[in-house]
Amino acid sequence: MSIEVRLPQLGESTTHARLSLWLKREGERVHRGDIIAEVETDKTSVEIEAPADGVLATIHVAAGTDRVPVHAVLAVLEDGTGATAEPSGSSRVELVAAVAHPAPVAPLPLVSSIVPTRSVPVPMPAPPRQDDDDVQASPLARRMAAAAGLALGTIPGTGPGGRISRADVDAHLATTTRTVAAPASATTRSTPPESVRSFVLPADDPSRYAMTTLSTMRRVTGKRLTQSKQQIPHFYLRIECAMDDVARARTEINGQRTEKLSFTAFTLRAAALALRKVPAANAMWADGAVRLYNTVDLAVAVNTSSGLIAPVVRAAEQKSVVALNDEMRALAERGRLGTLTPEQYNGGTCTVSNLGMFGVTSLYPIINPPQTCILGLGAIEERPVVRSRAVAVGLMMTCTLAADHRALDGATGAEFLAAFRDFIQDPWSLLM
Repeated sequence: MSIEVRLPQLGESTTHARLSLWLKREGERVHRGDIIAEVETDKTSVEIEAPADGVLATIHVAAGTDRVPVHAVLAVLEDGTGATAEPSGSSRVELVAAVAHPAPVAPLPLVSSIVPTRSVPVPMPAPPRQDDDDVQASPLARRMAAAAGLALGTIPGTGPGGRISRADVDAHLATTTRTVAAPASATTRSTPPESVRSFVLPADDPSRYAMTTLSTMRRVTGKRLTQSKQQIPHFYLRIECAMDDVARARTEINGQRTEKLSFTAFTLRAAALALRKVPAANAMWADGAVRLYNTVDLAVAVNTSSGLIAPVVRAAEQKSVVALNDEMRALAERGRLGTLTPEQYNGGTCTVSNLGMFGVTSLYPIINPPQTCILGLGAIEERPVVRSRAVAVGLMMTCTLAADHRALDGATGAEFLAAFRDFIQDPWSLLM
């Protein structure tokens, strides 16, 4: 019987994915649960399992194919019974590819998104070099290195004991990006239409630059945020928060803990409590209506080598500063390794973006739709302040709220920021 291997639904907002790599060849026998392919979405990468025992008879989507729609047939297995699968319909039990543990993949060149209608030869990674066997590396890092033709011994490992991870392979690939070929001569280069001529890059010496391919995450993030800025009526509000008491409380607590509390943990707790106090800000825009959520699922922007991702802390208003600190640290690490599951980055009701660790004093973030708010946090720095009618030196942080004017007005945004300031300036109330 023929069994279709389909691209599963990988998240609420995911409609397409990129098939990065086939791990099995046509004609190769597979067993149920074997990892046969890897796909990449705008958020993370996942491994596709064989839904049954059989032979990988036909591969319909070549490795590197971009914008493969959800539920598209990736391949067909034959179980050897000779029976024919029933046509799609309500009476048919459809076997789709199961999602295993997410795994990051190496960026591949973008290719046509057209799904082939016939079998396409799929290049397979070369077998690992014999001298690579003694190198400590994750299984995925080994596959990525083999696919790129890299010797593991040439890649610096940053993991425990020098273990090589996906991030190490990505970093090595980024440093060895080839320069693009020289542009066509002036006599053969086609002249663009007048309407777009001003947008064409000028001719340049190719030895002066290197061309890199955007990861799916960066490309989709750019598209979504462009639409956000174009279609959502942003308004911005700023507030200054005194952080002296938070700094003293953090120093006192960290003197008694092995795992240190970050300032981010205190700001997440304050944001969650402020959203609970002002529920109109804990909302999403939904086709002309506003959804008000009764739990605070706080997304936190994390920078990775593949782009920006925002893992979500569920029911953040019910968690302590310590719990938020530990959970966010674990989620951020999984985000950097590319091992977040769709459940860990979908469905946030508000986002916090903190660039203070880079010394940025303030920022104007872009709303992540369909959310209606994002809170940008700047650096905690010493500034002259007026207290008790005298000038003093205090620790201050600038906080900027970007909000969707379709869903809430300035007064609601100001109420949320005031609540956030009250909580963050009273750290012991956050610890209760």
